[in-house]
Amino acid sequence: MVLGLAACQANPGDAPTVDNPTATSTSQTAQPEPKAEELREITVGVDAFTANLNPHVVGNLNPVVAAIADLTLPSVYVPGAQGLVVDGNFVTNVVTDDELAPTQVTYTLNPAAQWSDGTPITISDFQYLVEAISAEPTAAEMGVYSHVKSVEEANKANSFTVTFDEPFAAYKELFKHLLPSHIYRGEGQNFGSIMIENSAASAGAYTVRSVDAGRGVVELQRNDRYWGEQPARTDIIRFTTIPNDPTGAQMLRTEQIQAYLTRPQATTQLTLEQLENVQLRSMTREVQLNLVLNQASEAMADREDRLKYLRAIDAHVVAHIVAESDTVEFPSWNAVAEGVGEGTTTVASPNSEVEPLVIGAPTDDPDAVVAARTISDQLVRAGYPARVRTAEPADLFGELLQSGEVDAVATWQASPNSVADYAEQFRCGHVSSPSGAAATGASATPSVGVAGETGVASPKNMAPTGGNLGAVCDQQIEEDITDLTTGAATLAELRGRLDQAIANEATVLPILNDDSIVAVRDVLAGPAKKLDEWPVDDTSGIFVSAPTWSLRFKPGEDDDAEDVVEDERTSGAVTSTATTTEEGQPR
Repeated sequence: MVLGLAACQANPGDAPTVDNPTATSTSQTAQPEPKAEELREITVGVDAFTANLNPHVVGNLNPVVAAIADLTLPSVYVPGAQGLVVDGNFVTNVVTDDELAPTQVTYTLNPAAQWSDGTPITISDFQYLVEAISAEPTAAEMGVYSHVKSVEEANKANSFTVTFDEPFAAYKELFKHLLPSHIYRGEGQNFGSIMIENSAASAGAYTVRSVDAGRGVVELQRNDRYWGEQPARTDIIRFTTIPNDPTGAQMLRTEQIQAYLTRPQATTQLTLEQLENVQLRSMTREVQLNLVLNQASEAMADREDRLKYLRAIDAHVVAHIVAESDTVEFPSWNAVAEGVGEGTTTVASPNSEVEPLVIGAPTDDPDAVVAARTISDQLVRAGYPARVRTAEPADLFGELLQSGEVDAVATWQASPNSVADYAEQFRCGHVSSPSGAAATGASATPSVGVAGETGVASPKNMAPTGGNLGAVCDQQIEEDITDLTTGAATLAELRGRLDQAIANEATVLPILNDDSIVAVRDVLAGPAKKLDEWPVDDTSGIFVSAPTWSLRFKPGEDDDAEDVVEDERTSGAVTSTATTTEEGQPR
């Protein structure tokens, strides 16, 4: 069994009939009680997840990756009852020169804050994150970190000042999931791949103990050097990939796992409802599966072309196929033009000589791959030649997208609900250098276009960078986002107009919400008796409270737990080998 608790789990049946009651009593009293260490490991069953643990790269929004980031990496601001609040364990003071949109923010660190290898957390870690994200085209937060002008030491000990290039209202979104600069800066690796199957050091309640990509298992270990007020209550939290709901139900039944998080399929709810001593809860993260058209590609440069392709796709059918369910929740953020995603456009006489559209998907995201294949099928049936190209995320969101080799990409993105979300996904990025790589620096910002009757919204030298996968660069969108980031207007005031301008771009097709069901055995104790009362986070969901979890021992159980055999698991749940493949479609 996966858990340390396995040895004392039961598969209860009828009590045996015996001839000697005294012997039965003796046998029961002689059963050994569980050792203390057997109550210190928690195993959670989960769906497929990538072995890249870097939470800053585009598309890497899997709930397991988000949970690991929250449990191992420090953040200045964390979710609170009234929005983002300062993590007082990590930062003892924050001083701004303006409450709404400061140009300078001074932070004072807890002098006890340190990485799991004993290295103190310093200004260098903040400088590294700014430098790495601002220069990395595949970093999702590039659009907000590019506003940081400098990070310099202040006069007070353990303090430093961040200066922005203009008043910046989204400053609370910065410095989430800090990385150890003393390790990563010197390694010289690509930022997008430095955390594949590895997290070098932690400054949270847990550290990453091991990543087994072949088995789909990640183990977190209690961080003995954690300096926060609330250390982890258990020694190990283990995430293990479960291939299907029947297996998940059986492992819950035998307590080989104490919790199970999965995207609901047709019978998931019904299957889990049959289990005794299990609480269920449905959740929706602020994350959605989108198809993003790449305006940097020749095929998608014209708005009218983008509209006809999007109108040939039936987004609802794609959602049902990806979710494997007749009941799905479509994204609450759904800024699209009329007729988009309804599958109404067809071509009377398909042109077989036209180059097929290339729909990209990351190899480590099975949902995105299914979506891309289904969309390609729909386009072909509508008369538009198309094929799917899967690639490693670093290649897909890097060279392939930026060079225009991929015309569209299916991936998970944050649902735009904050100023930072809009700035990351829809603000003008950087011009392309002659080689096709994105340039950096203020001089690289292109002039904006207008998606008017000409249908061309972005300048020809735009390239997708950061979270702006579609290379969107529209004058009205740029002006509205500038008003938001500088504090000249609020999101409530501009959201309707901004969403309409984004819809006019005909670049993003929302497909599916990230819904999940979590099942928890009664042996797992959390922050409240009722599972519905446990706190949740927009990205890591229920795992935000994991350091407070513990296991209860239930006396009287035997150790005849029925194991679910190891080979029931699938190994396709994690990052595959570094390959790029193409899937042809009939024309």
